[in-house]
Amino acid sequence: MPNILNSNTDSSVKVSSDASPWYSASPWQQYHRPFVRDLAFALACPDALKQWQSPEPNLVSPPIFVHPSSFWQQQFQRYAPRLQQLDTGNSYQDLTRYLMSRPSPYRLGFHFEGLIHFWLEDGYQLGLHPYEVLAHNVQLYNGMQTTGELDFILCNHDTGEVEHWELAIKFYLGSAPYDFGNWVGINSRDTLERKLTHMQSKPFRSVWIDLDGYHKLKIDRRYVVLKGRFFQPSHQQFTRPDWLSDDFPLHTWYKLHHQYDWHSLLERNTLDDKALRPAHYIEWLTYRPFYDASYLTTRPLPLDPWLDKEELRQRRHRLAHWPYVPLTFAELTTNLYIQQAQ
Repeated sequence: MPNILNSNTDSSVKVSSDASPWYSASPWQQYHRPFVRDLAFALACPDALKQWQSPEPNLVSPPIFVHPSSFWQQQFQRYAPRLQQLDTGNSYQDLTRYLMSRPSPYRLGFHFEGLIHFWLEDGYQLGLHPYEVLAHNVQLYNGMQTTGELDFILCNHDTGEVEHWELAIKFYLGSAPYDFGNWVGINSRDTLERKLTHMQSKPFRSVWIDLDGYHKLKIDRRYVVLKGRFFQPSHQQFTRPDWLSDDFPLHTWYKLHHQYDWHSLLERNTLDDKALRPAHYIEWLTYRPFYDASYLTTRPLPLDPWLDKEELRQRRHRLAHWPYVPLTFAELTTNLYIQQAQ
């Protein structure tokens, strides 16, 4: 996996892996097709939480559980032959159509949900796991007002229990003292504390759900599925929180206030400013080599003449300014940066 840098004019984030041997191997990188790589990441990445721990002790809800890392490793290994088939055969079209037909397929949260949904449906039909989707995106109401929704209602045919899974894909920067409120997304209001509090106070409080207006179903177990990438600061001593899974990888972010900091970072980490490029949104999940300058140089991308003039102009402009190198301190913005393959 390439080195990754996320930065803005005041601070930057450099991603470096600190993970278990299983995760460090980045098993999703063996696949060539981008959505297959994303699907492999969605399965192989362990949960961020070691166990459920409420950020608000006074909140009351039914018990909430977290799948151990071994669960996701096992699911990935069982599904690996199917991933290989999707990566090499025409069935990839089924995955692509499925993901692109969903609402807002270009938003990472919806994309992650679509990946898990495809695996649940496809894997159950192939007999690779016992989870049957009974319902998804179940609306919650208070009278006539919608108050939220439940991501997945599943029947675990191994146990006979009805399970409720809530999903989240998150990218948080951590700072001391590393409590839930100290893990913050690009939107400063998006914190791990706020996300977990919302889950516990809204969807996870449901005990009975109304599936079709007359059929009520009792939820037996509740699982949070929280994955993504967390970043620890380079300028502060880091103590791993007791709630954070030992198998969940941590990356590192750096502060850059001056030109000197930028050059020092490049020297310390043997980064090449001529190879760094802005990442596309989807690369927060997995790396896309076809966005590299070398790929565009050797395989020029044709522009569809049927596009409208404004879209053609914008695409020509982006290609003309590729690969945005060498990257300078003044050009850093709030984005993810990837070191291109040499």
